[in-house]
Amino acid sequence: MNSIIVATLTFLWVLGSAVANAENTGNRVSVLSSGYVQPIEGKELIPGARTDGSRKVASTISLVQGKDIILIADPGMAAPGVWDRILTQLQSKGIEPKNVTHVFISHHHPDHVTQLGLFPNATLVDFWGIYKDDIWSDHPDNYELAPGIKVIRTPGHTNEDASLLVETAEGTYALTHLWWGPNFYPEEDPLAEDPHGIKKSRELVLGKADWIIPGHGAAFKNPHRK
Repeated sequence: MNSIIVATLTFLWVLGSAVANAENTGNRVSVLSSGYVQPIEGKELIPGARTDGSRKVASTISLVQGKDIILIADPGMAAPGVWDRILTQLQSKGIEPKNVTHVFISHHHPDHVTQLGLFPNATLVDFWGIYKDDIWSDHPDNYELAPGIKVIRTPGHTNEDASLLVETAEGTYALTHLWWGPNFYPEEDPLAEDPHGIKKSRELVLGKADWIIPGHGAAFKNPHRK
């Protein structure tokens, strides 16, 4: 009986410490623009399936704020006027493009990187490197970019995919392209370079994240986390 009490108290202490640490980081995640992949009538939706294919695409663009870090994730394609609204949102938070310290890209597809140049002072971070001016520095898996903000490798959609885990007072967010949209859409990624790898990466993220921010859609809660 004593061992059960000790184990229970230990669990509660660890849980309380984790919540306190998340709150102490002060990390905040904001979705600036929810992305989408939409068909165009008479055109092929999936890229590469036909040479005359076409579709409407916008990346989900997010802001992460933490200790000594202002990060934009996946600054890519958007409809006309959307980037003007995003910059206005940032200004309302007291953030100018020159103030952004980091840009994270989930993978190297062009629809997620078209607006990298908007943030002239930002350090670029991807699945294996950190890029600033003419310095390319390697980083390991599970790389802590800032307190409570970690880059993990999640290959599958491409072999260069990474996800950003952000601990906040509301739980852990995963900014990821393991899914395109809400409710784990699509179940089978038609563009996955490694279908087996994406299953493993999805399992990894589902075990860590309370909230999922997918590559082309609105954030949603992970029902597999209690």
